[in-house]
Amino acid sequence: MAVLEFEGKTVDEAIETACRELNVPREKLEIEVLAAGSTGIFGIVGTKKARIKVLYREEKDEKTEAVRELPVVTPEIQEVTQEIQEVTRKILELMGLETTLTTRQEGHTLSIIVDGDKSGLLIGRQGQTIDALQYLLSRIVTRLTPEKMKVVVDSGGYRQRQKKYLTGLAQRMAEKAKRTGKPVVMSALNAHDRRIVHLALEKDKGLKTSSRGEGAMKKIIITAIIKKETAPEPPPQED
Repeated sequence: MAVLEFEGKTVDEAIETACRELNVPREKLEIEVLAAGSTGIFGIVGTKKARIKVLYREEKDEKTEAVRELPVVTPEIQEVTQEIQEVTRKILELMGLETTLTTRQEGHTLSIIVDGDKSGLLIGRQGQTIDALQYLLSRIVTRLTPEKMKVVVDSGGYRQRQKKYLTGLAQRMAEKAKRTGKPVVMSALNAHDRRIVHLALEKDKGLKTSSRGEGAMKKIIITAIIKKETAPEPPPQED
């Protein structure tokens, strides 16, 4: 069973978002209202968004409905998740962004999807702003709990586009390394993007990838493994 949270200006809007994201009708969802939301003073000051918790059983086929078991989430992790959601909302409000948050809690991974008209402003140049937000939230999590939790922030499908771009770039760089026989150095990347590159090339036994640098941003070195040809054994000499 997947346990997800959605929000909107009203409870109905949050439910509509859940139905759209999960692509299921309303009657297939078990819904718990976490916050009804309020319009505040004159609809400007003190407004609060409605939040709901959704329990969703995924259907595998037409005859049977199978429940996908997710890793157990402890109460401590749930508290940390709620805290990170509130921090994210406050940061986005301070940035002046009118957004809607959708959170997905799967085991020790918290995905925060930000929807809004200004997703480009949140993403920033070459993803610098959204990466900075993700890094900040990840650092906050490490202070809140000893549990290893991964935070992923996405908006406007940026992460999927970035994964496709980095995978293609890694493959082109790998071909260059093989063609020239010289190591190829990629520009500095954060840990999330470096992992994409490493995974894209890990099955190629003719390559080796390594990271170089200090701090959060490191370069990746792609090296072609050149097999040394063994010299043929001399023929045996006759006595």
